[in-house]
Amino acid sequence: MEWITKKRREGEFSGSTWRQYRAALEAILGEMGVDTSALRIAGRTAGDVVPKATAEGRVSRPRARPVKAVGITGRRALQGACRHLSVATQEDIMAWMEAGIRTGLRPGEWAQATLDHPNPGGRAVLTVHNAKHTNGRGHGVLRRIALLTPETEEWVRRHLALLRERQIQGISFATHYRNTRRALNRAYQRAGTRGPSLYSARHQFKINARAAGISAWDLAYLMGHASTITAQCHYGRARAQISAFTVAPAPAPGDPAPVIRAGELPERPDQRMGRGPNRSRPIFHGP
Repeated sequence: MEWITKKRREGEFSGSTWRQYRAALEAILGEMGVDTSALRIAGRTAGDVVPKATAEGRVSRPRARPVKAVGITGRRALQGACRHLSVATQEDIMAWMEAGIRTGLRPGEWAQATLDHPNPGGRAVLTVHNAKHTNGRGHGVLRRIALLTPETEEWVRRHLALLRERQIQGISFATHYRNTRRALNRAYQRAGTRGPSLYSARHQFKINARAAGISAWDLAYLMGHASTITAQCHYGRARAQISAFTVAPAPAPGDPAPVIRAGELPERPDQRMGRGPNRSRPIFHGP
């Protein structure tokens, strides 16, 4: 632990590398039955480890942790930072954020998202290509999300319409996404503040969904996860909830997916993250 902290202070390790090594060390010691509480405490102060200046006089500063919720404070920071952006850019950012908060899509998944009404008079269904359907990380190629409120459908339609409008203008999705993300980052820098990113909307969706009582299985399906435990470990905490919806989205009827509940064994060797092919220890743990 002292060695990796020394490397961090000398500027040889970035903040993310330092945290990765610390987590690996904690996992190894935990399997050996060693108390790792001291390492966990050290992990909470990772942001205080500031590297020394290099020979050229430059300092490698630790990377700021991402804002994982939108919330009231985040919305204020977002609105304040975007005041000086063009009206078109403000519309793009707000549509991306509001649609993301209500559907949980990764920002890049909007590239191939489609909206339709499979049943006349029924709810609109958003069809999404899972962005991480590789190595068992996603539950399938597609997921279909039933939009249960007119407000959610309105924001999704508005966002998809803006994406089509940019495409008609000759701007590809990748370019539009990059430009929007950069514009938001520059706005925060100009305002001298931190705030939610486009991806923060997905974190906020998870927070709101759990507050609305969505089951762990439905949440895993809606977010495109192969396991019910992913959102619990890697997404925002419930204390940051806001009331973005009173009725949450739901999996489209008749569209089951092989979501693995916490505690179940993975079906394929490639789902044993970081373990060799002969290891049979399950990676999903639960009560």
